[in-house]
Amino acid sequence: MIRRSANFFAAGTALAALVMADAALAQAAGTEAASETSATADSGEIIVTATRKSESINKVPLSVSALSREALDSRGIRSFNDVIRQTPGVSFEKSNTTTNIAIRGVNSSVGAATTGIYIDDVPIQIRQLGYGGGNAYPVVFDLDRVEVLRGPQGTLFGAGSEGGTVRFITQQPSLDTLKVYGRAELASTQHGAASGEGGVSISAPLVEGKLGIAASGYYRRDGGWVDRISSFTNKVVANNANSTDSYVGRVALTWQPTDNVKITPAVFYQNVKAADSGESWERFSNYDNHKFINANQLAETSKDRFTLASLNVSVGLGGVDVIAVGSYFDRKQSFVQDYTNFDQTLFTGVNALPLLPEQNAPSDFLVAQKNWTGELRLQSSNAASPLTWVLGGFYSHAEQTSLQKVTDPYLPVYLFGGPAPVPGFSVYDQNAVSTDEQAAIFGQVTYKFTDQLSAIAGLRYSHTVFTIRSVAQGFVVGPLVDDRGRQSENPITPKFGLNFQATPDTLLYASASRGFRVGGYNPQVGTFCGAELASIGYPNGRPTNFKSDSVWSYELGVKSKFGRLGSVQASVYQIDWKDIQQAVALNSCGFQFTNNLGKARSRGFDLQLEVRPTDRLTLQAEIGYVDAKFKDTVFGGPTAAAPFVSKGDAVLGAPWTASFHAQYDFDAFRAKGGYIRSDLDYRSKQTALPPYLNPANGAIDTALNLPPAVVFWSARLGVRPGNFDISLFVNNILDKSTWTRRERASNPFEFFRRETLRPRTFGVTATYRM
Repeated sequence: MIRRSANFFAAGTALAALVMADAALAQAAGTEAASETSATADSGEIIVTATRKSESINKVPLSVSALSREALDSRGIRSFNDVIRQTPGVSFEKSNTTTNIAIRGVNSSVGAATTGIYIDDVPIQIRQLGYGGGNAYPVVFDLDRVEVLRGPQGTLFGAGSEGGTVRFITQQPSLDTLKVYGRAELASTQHGAASGEGGVSISAPLVEGKLGIAASGYYRRDGGWVDRISSFTNKVVANNANSTDSYVGRVALTWQPTDNVKITPAVFYQNVKAADSGESWERFSNYDNHKFINANQLAETSKDRFTLASLNVSVGLGGVDVIAVGSYFDRKQSFVQDYTNFDQTLFTGVNALPLLPEQNAPSDFLVAQKNWTGELRLQSSNAASPLTWVLGGFYSHAEQTSLQKVTDPYLPVYLFGGPAPVPGFSVYDQNAVSTDEQAAIFGQVTYKFTDQLSAIAGLRYSHTVFTIRSVAQGFVVGPLVDDRGRQSENPITPKFGLNFQATPDTLLYASASRGFRVGGYNPQVGTFCGAELASIGYPNGRPTNFKSDSVWSYELGVKSKFGRLGSVQASVYQIDWKDIQQAVALNSCGFQFTNNLGKARSRGFDLQLEVRPTDRLTLQAEIGYVDAKFKDTVFGGPTAAAPFVSKGDAVLGAPWTASFHAQYDFDAFRAKGGYIRSDLDYRSKQTALPPYLNPANGAIDTALNLPPAVVFWSARLGVRPGNFDISLFVNNILDKSTWTRRERASNPFEFFRRETLRPRTFGVTATYRM
């Protein structure tokens, strides 16, 4: 029954709001409905909507990092990776096939997402289905701000926000003022190719006070620096092969027929194309001499395109605002991964480069999302009342397709001694189609006992249903397998908090909140996996369902302003995570399954500090510390010989993250019309052993090691003549080639591949604001 009733809810959400809007047109007066506001108030404070209402970041009783458009520009942030590098307590890993984000140590690469990804009020995160795919992240252009909410947001944001939430807030149409923003950039990467970008954003009234438009277009080319060679001739096949092209466009209209009604339809389009992977092979590269070499037999190309259509309707009804948001998210991601070495090693055990020059085994992936969401909220708008509240309903229907097709024409040659390759020989062919449905009701109230003391209580009840059909065939599967599964749950996620406004500029808060992510179903694995499954206690095959995991988070925090001298935000926390969804690898056959294994505890703190010693000098620091460890010893199966995880093992991730910024404004063209700034980002090395490096957990790969410390230093010198801002910059000043991800090309293959920082890059940026 969930589908029928929920579909009516999704289809009717925007319609219901339009009906209410029509009724509200007859009202002569009303309060202005809640909407996204400018990222920066007149006082210079950042305004966020982390609690579903607009308020100063210093008044929000939770740990939030927010980057305004000005901050994104001044720090040279162009991608989501740049955002995370400057956000404490958050880690991010990206390859050409997957992405993985973790907040406060809640880190998992399987199952549903642990971090919610939102464009405005629309969730777009993805489930890890199959062996490839990851979240889509908006390119950083035409954004009003980016908000990172640390800690579970299960009450207001629901499933997928177990560790936290990242929100990309777009520029809204203006009803009374013409706003123009343009940005162009040219850059040159040492040991690599040139990069460049150009984009324009316009927000303007079409009918003053009634109808406005926001439109933007953007293109960026990120030049590559990794050469692809033939491992047989050592000759370069493609110079600077790992280039990326990004295309972005957005249009939004706002119609305000009366002061208390706003209707905003919007369409967001993005297309990112990569010519090859950014991985380099250690055997052929010389990192000290900045020689980055990829020896794959194939170019690992990728394309990631999405369109997001949304409708936001807000109506003020005199003390109560009604907000309805409906959306449709359509995404298609395709990519190629080179399985040539993987297949050869898996089936022959030959630890060598491909046996034949023309040998190749492409693994073609296709990941598609079609998500419908609807949310209806009622929230109080009387700021003078001691009681403020929000009450809402949410529905999502997310269809996801994951296709993987591995072909190896040469497998019959090197495995069976065949006389000639067999075109299109199928090693593995899987088509998995799943549906995640979620219906929820939620509410949160804040009551002021005095002008200083207030309490928060919230609750969300969800009904989730996951269904999947997986059809697999090919050499490693055996006979065709048509597998279907279903998993359903009813999670409840409460939140409680106390806030004390010690002074008008100092807030103390304490909170306890629960978050979760939905469970799932394990499709059947390959025929060759039977012996290993039996050895770990699953003689009848892999476990089928796995349930949701959940966290309880406890946080104490303080936020304080020191007039014009600066501000501080700090918090300490403990997160208890249980029934963790983890991948159990079946190394003998190359498959894996997901199971609920063990508990973990994460403790740490976040600190954000801004100091302005003079009106020309601004100093900022963001520091985070995470200590996340497993609390018990668990086994991958009932009869597994060695533990899967041992008590005390560390959850993978840098314990310390820090970002330091300094800007000095000087006179040029006008008072404080020039500036020089520097930004330094640091992530420490993890010293505690994660499960895969702990000898207590059985045989370990001694050639693997922990990620090193990462230092990324950049600087910018600029002037602001009139409405222009023209600056020179250099990124990665120290020209570090530190690796950020490292893996075997094939287990137990002898070659390693790694992702590294982009080499030192010089450039010039010109922006225009009106």
